[in-house]
Amino acid sequence: MINFSEIKIFVGAVNVPSLGQWFTLPVSPSRVTQVLTEKGAIGSDTGNEEIMISDYEAPFKIDPYESIVKLNNMVESAKRAVENGVDEQTLADLYDQGLVLLDNTIDNQVENLVIIKAEDEDDLANEVITRRGGVGQLSNNEIAAYFDFKKYGHDLILGGDFTKLPHGDYVEL
Repeated sequence: MINFSEIKIFVGAVNVPSLGQWFTLPVSPSRVTQVLTEKGAIGSDTGNEEIMISDYEAPFKIDPYESIVKLNNMVESAKRAVENGVDEQTLADLYDQGLVLLDNTIDNQVENLVIIKAEDEDDLANEVITRRGGVGQLSNNEIAAYFDFKKYGHDLILGGDFTKLPHGDYVEL
């Protein structure tokens, strides 16, 4: 998996895209121009003035004519999201699931999501109930739909908390 902090683009001249250089984002457009000019890929004496991204290493598709500034802003926003506690794998998963857009607001988009680290659905349910303040905060409909009343009643009797009277009543001990 390629992390957002390791995104690389190969930038070259439009007329000869193979004559270029790899850059790790973020990179200033002036630095790209300087390196490509020094390399002889672009410049007034080469006949190549326009640049394009002819290859990339990223967890998403990059258009050949995408703005380097826009890509830089997106990477910086992703880095802020990581600094705020979202790991890079989760960030990539959020993108893959269509839950975040790749733009300069990734950190804001992620901030508005509730992300719970859980090993399985049981762990998820426990965490959600804890965050909501315990089962007392669940609605009667939620409790009726998910709680096994028969098993709980059986355990109350087996545990010695209650006893059943001959005519169907129960007494707390």
